[in-house]
Amino acid sequence: MRQLFYFEMKKILGRRVNQIALLLGLLLVIIGNVVLIQQESLDYNGTELKGTAAISAQREVENALTLELNEEFLTDFLKEYQQQIVGNPYGYDYTLIQSRSNLFALIAKNYIEWNEYLNYETLNKIPTDDGIGFYDRRMEKIETLLNADYTYGNYTEAEKAYWLEKAGKVSTPFIWGSPTVWEIIQKGIGMLSFQFFVISICIAPVFAGECQNRTDALLLTTKYGKSRAIHAKLLVSFAFAFLYIALCGLIGMGMNVVLLGTEGWNLPIQLWDTLFPYQWTMAEACVVNLGVIMLIMIFLTAFSLMLSAISKNPLVVLALNVLMFLGTAFLPFSKSSGLWNKILRLFPLHCFDLKHVLNAYNDYPLGGLIVSYLGMIFLVYGGLAAVCALCAGKQFERHQA
Repeated sequence: MRQLFYFEMKKILGRRVNQIALLLGLLLVIIGNVVLIQQESLDYNGTELKGTAAISAQREVENALTLELNEEFLTDFLKEYQQQIVGNPYGYDYTLIQSRSNLFALIAKNYIEWNEYLNYETLNKIPTDDGIGFYDRRMEKIETLLNADYTYGNYTEAEKAYWLEKAGKVSTPFIWGSPTVWEIIQKGIGMLSFQFFVISICIAPVFAGECQNRTDALLLTTKYGKSRAIHAKLLVSFAFAFLYIALCGLIGMGMNVVLLGTEGWNLPIQLWDTLFPYQWTMAEACVVNLGVIMLIMIFLTAFSLMLSAISKNPLVVLALNVLMFLGTAFLPFSKSSGLWNKILRLFPLHCFDLKHVLNAYNDYPLGGLIVSYLGMIFLVYGGLAAVCALCAGKQFERHQA
């Protein structure tokens, strides 16, 4: 079995097309993370800073503000800003906001409605005479989201209770620090979704290549052709996909850690968006995001193997994979069918960005049990991966006939 495993891995890594795809994929990880860092900019003391210098300067300013976001600090912080912009015709002054933009954006987003876009003019409209009620506003906003009237169906009382209980368990006041570093890391992890194309190119010929070379029937007539050989192909394919995505994730995260450090790993994810109902740190959220992407890649590997065994043509496998992956972007959400929307949200393209998953407040009632959007992603993709892998092996066995 060990020799079969080695031989199958050698076939995947030995193909020239696969080598080029792997090299380009790793290059994309490096370039993508460099771009994420370099696009950060800051006008600091009259000097335009870019990249690591901008991140470092902003982090220094924001870390000096406070250790936690208690009501007293938030009220005084916002009151001071409102006094500084009295008489400003634009309703806000970005020169005062920029170096502390993460905190200003957090406050502004907490006070706009759940379906509105960030607007810094909101900061000037928040009453500060009796405190700004930051955490009361957070729960009020979540309740508004849950009680809204949706054309495709409203939340049940059980669903409302589920989300309110989960959101209410988040510890307050939030500890504070600059969230920029781990936001960049999270974006870098999200970009791993593009490695889907590399996985598809490398996995498509696993079974289909045997058909093209007309070695499938011969392979299946050998002593272990219907057992160990097929098992080796499946195990090697999954091991390859897992190790490759893990390597890409480690390279991306490692680059950011080396260049920016790990400061902020223990900050709550609510510093990204107060709507998030999970009690996680930013580092934990990044690990979960990487886990979701790896699971989806495992499913896509199993799906590619099944298509490879059925179609007998690697190009067909690639075409169908791309159609399934990108084609769902053109499928619209329904204004009348909540069921269709729940199904559509489970397609890969909608699951890669953990921030979108966490603030969607989407769930799946199963009898008396309510499964969160994130939980359903793990259940669905874990189950589908197992089914597709089983079908791939069974379908390839039929080639002998």
